[in-house]
Amino acid sequence: MSHTDKIQILTTSLSNHLTGNPLESVIKKDWSKRSDQKARFNNIAFDFDGNKESIAIENLKQEIHQQDWDGILIGWCIRGNIQYSILFENIIQLCRDLPEITKIMFCTGPDDLVESTLRNFSQFLI
Repeated sequence: MSHTDKIQILTTSLSNHLTGNPLESVIKKDWSKRSDQKARFNNIAFDFDGNKESIAIENLKQEIHQQDWDGILIGWCIRGNIQYSILFENIIQLCRDLPEITKIMFCTGPDDLVESTLRNFSQFLI
């Protein structure tokens, strides 16, 4: 990745399914606190449907292979809920097939999406 390219981040979450908050709006709200760094990143939201996990996994697989990602962030709604442990495992298995340069990231909630991203890509910050 050249220093002028945007860092491509795919963020996955069950936010919309569990809370009714679409992930794209959660990402936008969290980036509003760090607008000084936002221009360096292109964050794409991937909302999981917890009622249709197998379809969601297939859709995620397609999304992952549509482009090269610098990082994939797995949201707390997936990782922190015991009933979604199998979904979490399936996402990790998909990520294992990615190139070594792709970072797999985790956050602690909707207020940590950006900080997790910045923490993992601190070498590219202005």
